[in-house]
Amino acid sequence: MRAPAFWSNPPEAPGVLARLLSPFGCLYALATARRIANATPWRAPVPVICIGNITAGGTGKTPTALAIAERLIARGIALHFVTRGHGGREEGPHRVDIHRDDAGRVGDEPLLLAAIAPTWVAKDRAA
Repeated sequence: MRAPAFWSNPPEAPGVLARLLSPFGCLYALATARRIANATPWRAPVPVICIGNITAGGTGKTPTALAIAERLIARGIALHFVTRGHGGREEGPHRVDIHRDDAGRVGDEPLLLAAIAPTWVAKDRAA
């Protein structure tokens, strides 16, 4: 999926489409703020490295996770990946098995991650 060009290269004066979408951006921001305010904080019992951003895809999150993992493994540090498994139907928590799972079940990126370290798919990451 590609983001509209005006998201990253806005014109000097916002176009009609940007102006029409602006109220939806405000509603999204309000909904997100409400969700965060009502969330129950949770602290993982182990150190966590979070790799992500607001962009859905194509920004290098998976290659970055793989590169960091390779460096940690080379230092003898055991690690696991946790992902939501975008594109898969598995709700989880489910440990990815590269010999039994397919992209339809867990998503394609968890299969790449599972090739180098234990990988867990869960829509609820704390679970």
